[in-house]
Amino acid sequence: MKITTLLAALVLGLTAGAPALAAPPPRAPRLVVAISVDQYAWSLFQRYRPTYAGGLKRLSEGRVFLGYQSHAMTETCPGHSTLLTGDHPNRTGIVANNWIDRATGARVYCAAVPGVADPRARGAANLKVDTLGDWLRARRPAARVASVSGKDRAAIMMGGHHPTSVFWWEDGSGFGTSPYAGPADPATVRPAADLNHRLFAAWSRAPAPLWPSATPAACAALAVPHTFGRLALSGAVPPETARAAQGDPKSAAFTAELRASPLMDQITLELAAELVRSQGLGRRRQPDLLAISLSGTDHIGHRYGSGGAEMCAQQLSMDAALGAFFEKLDRLGVPYVVALSADHGGIDAAERIGPPARRVDTAALVNSLNGELRARFGFDRDVILGEDANQLMLRLRPEEDARRGEVTAAAVAWLKAQADVADVFTAAEVAAAAPPRGKPPGDLTVIERFAQSYDAERSGDILVGFVPSATLGMPTRPGHNVAGHGSPWDHDRQVPVIFWWPGVTAAEGGPVETVDIAPTLAPFLGLAAPEVDGRCLELGQRCR
Repeated sequence: MKITTLLAALVLGLTAGAPALAAPPPRAPRLVVAISVDQYAWSLFQRYRPTYAGGLKRLSEGRVFLGYQSHAMTETCPGHSTLLTGDHPNRTGIVANNWIDRATGARVYCAAVPGVADPRARGAANLKVDTLGDWLRARRPAARVASVSGKDRAAIMMGGHHPTSVFWWEDGSGFGTSPYAGPADPATVRPAADLNHRLFAAWSRAPAPLWPSATPAACAALAVPHTFGRLALSGAVPPETARAAQGDPKSAAFTAELRASPLMDQITLELAAELVRSQGLGRRRQPDLLAISLSGTDHIGHRYGSGGAEMCAQQLSMDAALGAFFEKLDRLGVPYVVALSADHGGIDAAERIGPPARRVDTAALVNSLNGELRARFGFDRDVILGEDANQLMLRLRPEEDARRGEVTAAAVAWLKAQADVADVFTAAEVAAAAPPRGKPPGDLTVIERFAQSYDAERSGDILVGFVPSATLGMPTRPGHNVAGHGSPWDHDRQVPVIFWWPGVTAAEGGPVETVDIAPTLAPFLGLAAPEVDGRCLELGQRCR
């Protein structure tokens, strides 16, 4: 079924005072499943929607909304922080995947544990708010909250502060956890350890099926060679690097290819199903919550772009894997509800899109800016730091700080003169631009989108928006990203927001925000959501 024009009357009918639904959701589902598909842009969902035959077909026949990640810094960690908290990144504190510590100039990873020397320590300490799972366990301490992903930051941001189990893929060893993220005792980790043993034993006997053995017929027309930046790719499935990596399943080459393959989501869903079985999720007196983040689409989108046969094969595989997972849930015979969305959207590589899309070498741009400031102010070093070029930090010595305003103004003026830059704001400008509560996400100005991302402790001194459809970075060798996301533009902000349960009546609507998901799911779990940025969407449950 194709989406037609999103009429305002339909939006109101789905979200406020709709007539009684023909098939309302279960009054007391025993299990709520929240799924994130990393880099699942609305445009990608729409492109492949007619081809889905499995789990994504099932979901696309539910309550489908055009959704928005309303903030500007459309990255994995900020986006996942919105999905089950109900809050924008300016309240969750997760402003980017990485940011610069103002005091030390050191890089801070969003899921790192402050004050812990172990570089592998991971947890939700940087998340400033609670999640749906935290709300649930505060009300019902015996409830189980499980979270699983290919990425640590995704599993942690959806699992929250008090999950009963949280797992992510660790290269070379399989699914693991950290005691700072959740329980790590032998009984808790056994389902993941058992799956790891089975996977690596099977892969040691025969090559792991990272990709289909040949380009699927439905994807053949997309298997076209392209040169992205200075990297030439054949467009074939399986990619040449994946064929070459078949060998030691614990080698760096294999694990790098595993992340950027359809197999990543298959094994993530395999672990999710194992957690449902072993932990009795949905089969106990109180309801449970299962959070799943599927990261394969993001890795494949970065490495190969979203417009080729590689992404086509990924969509077919993910659809089938989700179908198999839902069939396992069906066999439980318990009422359940599914919500699916994404941490952000994305855009295909500029070379495949064609003009006016362009590739921007952001490293060269920041180097040029530092050169300009050294020449103008006599600095003996680079003074602009940034984990990415969207937010830049100005690092001056104490004796230079009196010139901060002058240096900032010069940097802003230089950036505004660059052809690849659309918008530049100072931190003070962004801090003063918070939009009014309830403003439709599609109507937010660019500076208001940056305000939804802004945290005074963690955000940069200068916030930069590049031109729409820009691809940032310059790939030079296999494994480099050829496409990405992270901009304030709709191609990176628009994502599907879908709710489904057995017997649901299909309907379309929007726009909504990803922060609406948690307060919408709370009543299904018998909870009253706290005061958050999002709103409860009336789906037939009773919003409180």
